[in-house]
Amino acid sequence: MSLSRLLPIVALLFLSNGPLRAGDGKPRYYSVRVPEISPQRDLLVEHYRSDASGISPVPEQIWLVSTLDPSVRRLLFTHERDASVLFSENEDWLVINDHYLSNESRLLLFRRKGPLDYEQVADLTAAAWRYFDQQQHAKTPHGFDHSYVEALRWAENDPPTLLLSLDGHLDSRNYTSEWYCLYNLRTETFSVDFAAHNRRMTELEGD
Repeated sequence: MSLSRLLPIVALLFLSNGPLRAGDGKPRYYSVRVPEISPQRDLLVEHYRSDASGISPVPEQIWLVSTLDPSVRRLLFTHERDASVLFSENEDWLVINDHYLSNESRLLLFRRKGPLDYEQVADLTAAAWRYFDQQQHAKTPHGFDHSYVEALRWAENDPPTLLLSLDGHLDSRNYTSEWYCLYNLRTETFSVDFAAHNRRMTELEGD
Protein backbone atom coordinates (compact mmCIF):
# COMPACT_ATOMS: atom_id res chain seq x y z
CA MET A 1 0.00 0.00 0.00
CA SER A 2 1.34 3.49 -0.89
CA LEU A 3 2.31 5.94 1.85
CA SER A 4 -0.35 8.42 0.69
CA ARG A 5 -2.99 5.68 1.09
CA LEU A 6 -1.66 4.49 4.46
CA LEU A 7 -1.36 7.86 6.24
CA PRO A 8 -5.13 8.60 6.43
CA ILE A 9 -5.73 5.13 7.91
CA VAL A 10 -2.99 5.59 10.54
CA ALA A 11 -4.34 9.03 11.46
CA LEU A 12 -7.88 7.71 11.70
CA LEU A 13 -6.81 4.82 13.93
CA PHE A 14 -5.09 7.29 16.24
CA LEU A 15 -8.04 9.66 16.44
CA SER A 16 -10.59 6.88 16.93
CA ASN A 17 -9.35 6.07 20.43
CA GLY A 18 -11.04 9.20 21.80
CA PRO A 19 -14.71 10.14 22.13
CA LEU A 20 -16.84 10.50 19.02
CA ARG A 21 -17.33 14.20 18.31
CA ALA A 22 -20.86 15.44 18.90
CA GLY A 23 -20.86 18.37 16.48
CA ASP A 24 -23.82 17.04 14.50
CA GLY A 25 -26.04 16.54 17.54
CA LYS A 26 -25.20 12.90 18.19
CA PRO A 27 -24.57 11.88 21.84
CA ARG A 28 -20.98 11.66 23.01
CA TYR A 29 -19.73 8.11 22.58
CA TYR A 30 -16.47 6.46 23.62
CA SER A 31 -14.45 3.95 21.64
CA VAL A 32 -14.47 0.49 23.24
CA ARG A 33 -12.03 -1.40 20.99
CA VAL A 34 -9.39 -0.84 18.33
CA PRO A 35 -11.05 -0.16 14.95
CA GLU A 36 -10.95 -2.95 12.39
CA ILE A 37 -10.13 -2.42 8.69
CA SER A 38 -12.34 -3.97 6.00
CA PRO A 39 -10.88 -6.40 3.42
CA GLN A 40 -10.61 -3.69 0.73
CA ARG A 41 -9.12 -1.31 3.31
CA ASP A 42 -11.63 1.41 2.45
CA LEU A 43 -13.69 1.15 5.66
CA LEU A 44 -13.05 1.13 9.37
CA VAL A 45 -15.39 -0.64 11.79
CA GLU A 46 -15.61 1.41 14.98
CA HIS A 47 -17.30 0.34 18.23
CA TYR A 48 -18.64 2.93 20.69
CA ARG A 49 -20.58 3.04 23.93
CA SER A 50 -22.47 5.97 25.48
CA ASP A 51 -20.21 6.27 28.53
CA ALA A 52 -16.63 5.43 29.41
CA SER A 53 -17.26 3.48 32.62
CA GLY A 54 -18.02 0.09 31.12
CA ILE A 55 -19.97 -0.74 34.31
CA SER A 56 -23.65 -0.43 33.49
CA PRO A 57 -25.17 -2.07 30.42
CA VAL A 58 -25.63 0.76 27.92
CA PRO A 59 -26.30 0.60 24.19
CA GLU A 60 -23.23 0.24 22.05
CA GLN A 61 -22.95 1.29 18.43
CA ILE A 62 -21.04 0.00 15.43
CA TRP A 63 -20.10 2.62 12.84
CA LEU A 64 -18.61 2.29 9.36
CA VAL A 65 -16.12 5.04 8.55
CA SER A 66 -14.39 5.89 5.27
CA THR A 67 -10.60 5.56 5.50
CA LEU A 68 -10.22 8.30 2.87
CA ASP A 69 -12.52 10.80 4.58
CA PRO A 70 -13.19 10.25 8.31
CA SER A 71 -16.11 12.68 8.17
CA VAL A 72 -17.98 10.13 6.04
CA ARG A 73 -19.47 7.69 8.53
CA ARG A 74 -22.66 5.67 8.93
CA LEU A 75 -24.28 3.89 11.86
CA LEU A 76 -24.46 0.16 11.09
CA PHE A 77 -25.82 -1.48 14.25
CA THR A 78 -26.82 -0.84 17.88
CA HIS A 79 -26.58 -3.54 20.55
CA GLU A 80 -26.37 -3.99 24.33
CA ARG A 81 -23.77 -6.72 24.96
CA ASP A 82 -21.22 -7.74 22.35
CA ALA A 83 -21.22 -7.87 18.55
CA SER A 84 -18.62 -8.41 15.84
CA VAL A 85 -18.59 -7.79 12.08
CA LEU A 86 -17.28 -10.03 9.29
CA PHE A 87 -17.10 -8.69 5.72
CA SER A 88 -17.04 -10.81 2.60
CA GLU A 89 -13.85 -10.29 0.58
CA ASN A 90 -15.55 -8.01 -1.96
CA GLU A 91 -17.54 -6.27 0.82
CA ASP A 92 -20.86 -6.98 -0.93
CA TRP A 93 -21.96 -8.79 2.25
CA LEU A 94 -21.32 -8.67 5.95
CA VAL A 95 -22.55 -10.63 8.94
CA ILE A 96 -22.92 -9.54 12.53
CA ASN A 97 -22.38 -12.02 15.34
CA ASP A 98 -24.70 -10.52 17.94
CA HIS A 99 -24.26 -11.94 21.45
CA TYR A 100 -27.34 -10.14 22.71
CA LEU A 101 -27.91 -12.36 25.80
CA SER A 102 -25.60 -14.35 28.05
CA ASN A 103 -27.28 -17.60 26.95
CA GLU A 104 -28.07 -16.80 23.30
CA SER A 105 -26.56 -15.29 20.20
CA ARG A 106 -27.86 -14.62 16.73
CA LEU A 107 -26.37 -14.30 13.25
CA LEU A 108 -27.52 -11.38 11.10
CA LEU A 109 -26.82 -11.12 7.36
CA PHE A 110 -26.48 -7.73 5.62
CA ARG A 111 -26.23 -6.83 1.92
CA ARG A 112 -24.49 -3.69 0.61
CA LYS A 113 -26.82 -1.09 -0.92
CA GLY A 114 -24.19 1.60 -1.49
CA PRO A 115 -21.01 3.07 -0.01
CA LEU A 116 -21.16 2.53 3.79
CA ASP A 117 -24.81 1.53 3.39
CA TYR A 118 -25.79 -2.02 4.39
CA GLU A 119 -29.27 -3.39 5.05
CA GLN A 120 -30.17 -6.49 7.04
CA VAL A 121 -31.66 -9.15 4.77
CA ALA A 122 -31.83 -12.20 7.05
CA ASP A 123 -31.53 -13.53 10.58
CA LEU A 124 -29.93 -16.97 10.05
CA THR A 125 -30.19 -18.13 13.67
CA ALA A 126 -33.40 -20.17 13.62
CA ALA A 127 -32.65 -21.65 10.19
CA ALA A 128 -29.20 -22.81 11.34
CA TRP A 129 -30.68 -24.57 14.36
CA ARG A 130 -33.41 -26.17 12.24
CA TYR A 131 -30.70 -27.53 9.98
CA PHE A 132 -28.85 -28.87 13.03
CA ASP A 133 -32.01 -30.68 14.18
CA GLN A 134 -32.51 -32.15 10.71
CA GLN A 135 -28.95 -33.46 10.66
CA GLN A 136 -29.53 -35.09 14.06
CA HIS A 137 -32.80 -36.61 12.82
CA ALA A 138 -34.41 -35.04 15.85
CA LYS A 139 -38.14 -35.63 16.30
CA THR A 140 -38.41 -32.44 18.36
CA PRO A 141 -36.28 -29.25 18.45
CA HIS A 142 -33.04 -29.49 20.43
CA GLY A 143 -34.37 -27.49 23.41
CA PHE A 144 -31.02 -26.07 24.53
CA ASP A 145 -31.35 -23.35 27.15
CA HIS A 146 -27.98 -21.96 26.02
CA SER A 147 -27.55 -21.73 22.24
CA TYR A 148 -25.04 -19.84 20.16
CA VAL A 149 -24.56 -19.62 16.40
CA GLU A 150 -21.58 -17.73 15.03
CA ALA A 151 -19.97 -17.04 11.67
CA LEU A 152 -16.29 -17.92 11.93
CA ARG A 153 -15.20 -16.72 8.49
CA TRP A 154 -16.16 -16.39 4.85
CA ALA A 155 -15.23 -19.79 3.46
CA GLU A 156 -15.75 -19.01 -0.25
CA ASN A 157 -16.26 -15.95 -2.43
CA ASP A 158 -18.02 -17.61 -5.38
CA PRO A 159 -20.54 -18.63 -4.33
CA PRO A 160 -20.40 -16.50 -1.16
CA THR A 161 -20.29 -19.06 1.64
CA LEU A 162 -20.05 -18.80 5.42
CA LEU A 163 -18.45 -21.23 7.85
CA LEU A 164 -20.67 -21.42 10.93
CA SER A 165 -20.20 -22.88 14.39
CA LEU A 166 -23.11 -23.94 16.62
CA ASP A 167 -22.78 -24.49 20.36
CA GLY A 168 -25.50 -25.32 22.85
CA HIS A 169 -26.30 -27.22 26.00
CA LEU A 170 -29.14 -28.20 28.31
CA ASP A 171 -27.46 -30.74 30.59
CA SER A 172 -24.68 -33.35 30.53
CA ARG A 173 -26.65 -35.55 28.12
CA ASN A 174 -27.93 -32.83 25.80
CA TYR A 175 -25.33 -30.56 24.25
CA THR A 176 -23.28 -29.78 21.16
CA SER A 177 -19.91 -28.08 20.94
CA GLU A 178 -18.29 -26.55 17.87
CA TRP A 179 -20.70 -28.18 15.41
CA TYR A 180 -19.74 -26.83 11.99
CA CYS A 181 -21.71 -26.24 8.83
CA LEU A 182 -21.55 -24.14 5.66
CA TYR A 183 -24.15 -21.64 4.45
CA ASN A 184 -24.38 -20.81 0.74
CA LEU A 185 -25.82 -17.31 0.26
CA ARG A 186 -26.63 -17.90 -3.40
CA THR A 187 -28.80 -20.96 -2.82
CA GLU A 188 -29.75 -20.02 0.76
CA THR A 189 -28.94 -23.55 1.89
CA PHE A 190 -26.86 -25.18 4.62
CA SER A 191 -24.45 -28.06 4.13
CA VAL A 192 -21.98 -30.26 5.97
CA ASP A 193 -20.32 -31.41 2.73
CA PHE A 194 -16.84 -30.20 3.57
CA ALA A 195 -15.31 -32.65 1.08
CA ALA A 196 -17.02 -30.81 -1.79
CA HIS A 197 -15.94 -27.48 -0.35
CA ASN A 198 -12.33 -28.63 -0.10
CA ARG A 199 -12.38 -29.82 -3.71
CA ARG A 200 -13.64 -26.44 -4.90
CA MET A 201 -10.92 -24.66 -2.94
CA THR A 202 -8.02 -26.81 -4.23
CA GLU A 203 -6.22 -26.94 -7.56
CA LEU A 204 -2.96 -28.88 -7.96
CA GLU A 205 -0.93 -29.03 -11.14
CA GLY A 206 -1.11 -32.49 -12.68
CA ASP A 207 -4.40 -33.48 -11.06
